[in-house]
Amino acid sequence: AADIRPHTGRARLGYDRARVLLDKYAGLDLHQLRHSAATHLGEAEVPLQLIMGKTRHKNPRTAMRYVKPGPEAIAKVTEVLAPRRRTH
Repeated sequence: AADIRPHTGRARLGYDRARVLLDKYAGLDLHQLRHSAATHLGEAEVPLQLIMGKTRHKNPRTAMRYVKPGPEAIAKVTEVLAPRRRTH
């Protein structure tokens, strides 16, 4: 029942079938799309736990490959640790 779409009554595509169809008709690599989506979540500073939930990774070390904080994120953390000095 979980594999039937409630709105259409049709079966959902499995990963392997979706991979074959995307490659054949659109020339897309499903695994690369999945990787890109997770990377965008990491860039958007989505917490690791949520990225793990979305990608269904069980090991945080596996999901960490998508979390690469950029200079702006590092600057935010630096501000928290070193508040601005007064200028008089």
